[in-house]
Amino acid sequence: MNDFFQQTAQREFQSAVRDLSSAKQFQAALNKSLNRYDKLIAKTIDEAATKPACRAGCAFCCYYKVEVRAHEVLNIRAYLDQHLARELREKILQEIAQNAAQIRNMTPEQQLTTNLKCPLLQDNQCSAYPVRPYRCRNFHATDASACEASFADPANMDISTGMVETLAIAADAHSQGFEAAIEHQGLDARVYDFTTALQEALTDEACVKRYLRGKKTFQQAIEVN
Repeated sequence: MNDFFQQTAQREFQSAVRDLSSAKQFQAALNKSLNRYDKLIAKTIDEAATKPACRAGCAFCCYYKVEVRAHEVLNIRAYLDQHLARELREKILQEIAQNAAQIRNMTPEQQLTTNLKCPLLQDNQCSAYPVRPYRCRNFHATDASACEASFADPANMDISTGMVETLAIAADAHSQGFEAAIEHQGLDARVYDFTTALQEALTDEACVKRYLRGKKTFQQAIEVN
């Protein structure tokens, strides 16, 4: 299985490096990577004996803490600008600000054990689903009832929602392959808290310029060590 991880990560790294011939192509490169990811995951699920229990309309995982890379957040910002009506975008930005204020007053442990709805979750659907972060894509469960139990008791870290091992390995390998290509290109590969990074991306036009220059993209967002 370790060989499978290495091969999957290396294959994605090589594809992403070709797509990232310049920093300005990061968004197109990421979307190509997401397309490759979707095909890989569909194939892996088809071949797996156990299937994920995840279904449309099930959003318990959208209350979990999420960590992201700068390229993911900037890609989501571009998607929201292009696809969301102004009123909905403003509503989401207000929810982001409320969540960010709460997160900044929480310890890392409290963030892991507190339900906090993702601001992108509107009418029980993700407003940026096609460009959602790898962490969101990579999460899956084989026991939907356990997801509901974990939501009802977020402080209970002993609840196991189950996973498909080959799926988890394929997902992690692919995302790490792309992230390695980003770092190889000299772009920001830091890990950020999703909410505070998205807040900054939507309110600070200089974020993209810093990213393209290989600088730290988000100055105010929480950086995850």
